[in-house]
Amino acid sequence: MNDYLETRLEKLAVYQQLRNKCEENNRHEVLALVMDIANFAVERLKTVIKNMPEFTLHDDTHIFNMLIIIGKIIPKENIEKLSIPDLFMLIVSVFLHDIGMAPDEKYILAWKNQLSIEEYDEELNEEREKFIRFRLTYTHQLEEMERLRKEKEFSKAQLLEDYIVTEYIRLTHSIRAREIIAKYWAGKIVYQDTDLTEDLAAICFSHNESYSYLLQMETFKICGQDEYLCIPFVATILRLADIIDFDPKRTPSVLFSHLAVKNPVSLKEWKKHQSINAWTISSKKLIFSAQCEHPAIEATILSFCDQIDEELRNGTLILSNLSDDGMDIDTKNYKISLPPQVDRRKIQAKKDIISGRPIYRYHDTKFSLSKKQIIDLLMGTKLYGKQEVALRELIQNSMDACLLRQKLSELWNIEYTPKVKVALYNKNGVDYLQVSDNGMGMNQHIIDNYYTNIGCSYYSSREFSELMTSFKSSFTPISRFGIGILSCFMVCDSMEVTTRRLKERFECDDALHVSIEGYDSLFVISDADKKEPGTDTILTLRPVHPWDRMSGEEFVQCIKDIVPNPAVQIEIETDKENETYTNDGFEKLNLDLLLDYSWDNKRNIRTIDIDLNCEEYGFKGKGCIGILVKNDVPVEKIEILSKDIEIDGEIYTLSSYVKYANNCVTETSTSITVDEDGEIDTNTSWAERFKSKSSLSIHGIEVPYNLFPDFSNRMSKAVLKIPFPFSFRLDVGANSDLNLNSARDQIIYDERWLTFEENLYRIICRRLKNILPASDWKMLNEIIQKSNAEVFSRVASKVE
Repeated sequence: MNDYLETRLEKLAVYQQLRNKCEENNRHEVLALVMDIANFAVERLKTVIKNMPEFTLHDDTHIFNMLIIIGKIIPKENIEKLSIPDLFMLIVSVFLHDIGMAPDEKYILAWKNQLSIEEYDEELNEEREKFIRFRLTYTHQLEEMERLRKEKEFSKAQLLEDYIVTEYIRLTHSIRAREIIAKYWAGKIVYQDTDLTEDLAAICFSHNESYSYLLQMETFKICGQDEYLCIPFVATILRLADIIDFDPKRTPSVLFSHLAVKNPVSLKEWKKHQSINAWTISSKKLIFSAQCEHPAIEATILSFCDQIDEELRNGTLILSNLSDDGMDIDTKNYKISLPPQVDRRKIQAKKDIISGRPIYRYHDTKFSLSKKQIIDLLMGTKLYGKQEVALRELIQNSMDACLLRQKLSELWNIEYTPKVKVALYNKNGVDYLQVSDNGMGMNQHIIDNYYTNIGCSYYSSREFSELMTSFKSSFTPISRFGIGILSCFMVCDSMEVTTRRLKERFECDDALHVSIEGYDSLFVISDADKKEPGTDTILTLRPVHPWDRMSGEEFVQCIKDIVPNPAVQIEIETDKENETYTNDGFEKLNLDLLLDYSWDNKRNIRTIDIDLNCEEYGFKGKGCIGILVKNDVPVEKIEILSKDIEIDGEIYTLSSYVKYANNCVTETSTSITVDEDGEIDTNTSWAERFKSKSSLSIHGIEVPYNLFPDFSNRMSKAVLKIPFPFSFRLDVGANSDLNLNSARDQIIYDERWLTFEENLYRIICRRLKNILPASDWKMLNEIIQKSNAEVFSRVASKVE
């Protein structure tokens, strides 16, 4: 390997310059160290393709491409003036910058949980814990894996598992590069008597960080008499050489043809590299040539060129601002000119051999969004239906912030009482709606990345997942879509937000005041004097708004309807009313409003009140069931009337009976009528009695959706089918969470719904079996099994 690597190195301008200087200054140990590092890196990087088969290669081909690029980026006259430490560090950083892509085999086995218990030591246990926390942030992939395993698609589930391991290696490889350099090379990267190991580790780590990291680096390190190492210069050149090298040599066609490229992101990377067939580079120009077979490939390459342009701009900024730190160093040797941007003229569609015409026309044509119209759609009644949902969105945001702080307070073992305040008041003839909380609050980062980023919810972010996994905890938020704040502009034209973010156990970010003059205006952000964490939002309501003609009592009831089972204490305040509302009121809510007049007729029917509380399923509520009885025994059908009448020698039967139907009881009657000509006719009519009705809330917030079929949900499959009348009020917690549409007025029919449906039926059947005498339950179950409510019948047959 030594001879092979040395032969290749000898052809490189940067290595030739290092060799010449080392020979002139009798520094042969530097060349020997370069060879030792090169051998170590090349051997180790061969394992990348084993553990990450779907990613572009990070091998010796990439390394030598980068070294060639470095020789072209840095002008010959500047290379000749670089110091031995500069040249040495340029070369070895290229060899080691991707070394983190090749972790020790034992770590990979630990991440995949393929080691026996006795093989785990303290270090491997720590590595396994880090990976587990990382893995838990991939919530969608974990749900998909669970589904695949239930369907016995084990190989597909394993592909997803391997993908997460691959992502962990990729996203943490710069951190691991530091660790590998420290483990294998500590104290060995020495020039004269100066140890450069830590500087080399920092340079390798920096290639995966933002450019701001380079600004924090020490500029010059003294390595000997009049010999210096320019650390930001090496780090900048490393980054540029790494990103510029993308060509087919990194993705050989034979590998691309035979490897199972499953992941769309890696497929894009392979295709992107596969299309580049040539490049020209110098300190003044950078030209890529590509013959693309699909516009998506061309678009990907052009997008990557944009990234290179950004690196070139940032690199120019770093190098042009290098300072000698008062050390009397000639910095002009490092202030090299870089190409201003990538020349894209040779990136084009492949041509047809016969016609000579491009095989496609490239236009950057794709779906785009009209910001104003999309926002009008999101904040208007087209999405939400009713303007008053603005209040619901504010309350649920505050509740989430309080519940998250409560969760963290429990973990920190500190006292905390969550509170939300809702106030409606008039000041100088203008109505204001205020929602305040003492929850987590916001800082500039949250405002920039989530609060103002429509459709991007903090609670759906990797940042939030990482927070929860770091505490080994879980939290199910009420809000999920990240669009609720726009609903406020259905009722107001401006709003004021004062907020302060809780950072750590006893530490907060600076308080901020945000003024928003319309949904399309700039946010005016300034300092605030808020002392405690939390958020206060004040809407300046329009002259006509949903609450303008409500009395104080009606407004209080409006809040109670929106939040029938509040997870935190809510203080409601108006000009004339002040009331504190807790979830104790949910237990006192009766079912009278859900029962129509037919429930008042108790003849031939027995009503049974049942408790729906179940911690296992996250249920809290109660219901009322109607059962047909005759002589106090459950029956399937009751004849109320059956009488024969003879008219003109013919017999006519008058009858009336009731029987079960799905979600109700039907009453069927047969009558006779006589028209003007004396013709007698028989008529049959039927009517629904004891109709089922529901009142549903999820995490305490009302969902205006009837779980039984009616005109509002006639197209939905997410409805209940129960073979008898059943009206109920239910709050659903985290254990049986349901997915809703963005307006929160429709339930999504999916696996969560199917689980919820079966769990609810199971509770109903269990309660009935416990309440009814054994013989009555047996008879009722026989009736249930004859019904066409298939899911309910199946659940009832298995109730123990």
